[in-house]
Amino acid sequence: MIMSFLIKDMFELNKNLKVEVEYIKNTSIFTVDNFYKHPKKIDNYLFNRNVPLWKIEEKPSYNNIYFEDRRFIKTDSRLYEAYNFLSKLCRQNYKEPWIKTNMTRFYKNSWNDYKNCYWWPHTDSGYNGIVYFNNDCGTNLYEDLGWDENVNEHEEPWRPKAYYDLIKTIKPKYNRMVLFDGMIPHAMDICNNKFFAEEYRKNQAFFFVQ
Repeated sequence: MIMSFLIKDMFELNKNLKVEVEYIKNTSIFTVDNFYKHPKKIDNYLFNRNVPLWKIEEKPSYNNIYFEDRRFIKTDSRLYEAYNFLSKLCRQNYKEPWIKTNMTRFYKNSWNDYKNCYWWPHTDSGYNGIVYFNNDCGTNLYEDLGWDENVNEHEEPWRPKAYYDLIKTIKPKYNRMVLFDGMIPHAMDICNNKFFAEEYRKNQAFFFVQ
């Protein structure tokens, strides 16, 4: 009976979810607290495993030298409910119900200059959904002032703050879902040294296409 519950209902959403909407740069940002009904079980399933290092084949790369950037990626039909809910909000489609996670932590080194730099601002082709599994270091949205992105992600991830205008910081909260337009330059908000030890910054990501 317990195993059946884990297999079938792990990604069940809470009922009567309250959706808050904010408008920025002619797009909508959707926020839903208490998104999953069983977040602790999902947390354990997604992150209590050997998660591979992300883009470790790219060279040059400082992944696993100055920081760890890890991803767990697989399709999972149990996520149809979540994907369909988010797809209706942003009015964009998805290809398959992918599990995609982010796990990041940093080593204590002056190379990780979060006080003077932002971490890898980038864009995506459609809406992004994020479910946070921490209460610190959310997501920044930027106005790009022209920094060159023609390098590998893990070669030069820290970008001088002078090249970006910060237009919004999305605050994280455990089991909070945010959904925003990925065409706005964005990245994780490393605003303190919370994840400069054993703990990972953890979230689950959803990607949609226009």
